[in-house]
Amino acid sequence: MKLAIVTTFAALFAFGLFVRFTRAEDAPKSSPVVGVLIDQMCGEKQMKKDDPQAAAEKHPKACAMKEGCAESGYAVISGKKMYKFDDNGNKLAKDYLAKSDSKTKVSVEGTVKDDGTMAVTAINPAPEKEG
Repeated sequence: MKLAIVTTFAALFAFGLFVRFTRAEDAPKSSPVVGVLIDQMCGEKQMKKDDPQAAAEKHPKACAMKEGCAESGYAVISGKKMYKFDDNGNKLAKDYLAKSDSKTKVSVEGTVKDDGTMAVTAINPAPEKEG
């Protein structure tokens, strides 16, 4: 009986330490990323430019939809960072690009993981700039 009590106490103590030392900034970041939707193959080329997002804005939507480019997966370039999508994000990107009125300037919702990939939950048109 004493062993069970001691084991339970030790487990609760260890869990308490884990919770105490897991900081909010260590958690995956979940917020919209606004940038340019692009296939990963062409995105890698844009990342070599001085302003990757501006270069990606000139990349045609039709290219991102080509079979060879689409097979490389999708990403969003925001500023000088490229966030590669997970499998769900790739499916959502294909569906989004298939819409006739879709633009490549997007707001991508999801969680950015430590390795820079993004677990995507939604892709929407980027909000229009005011003024």
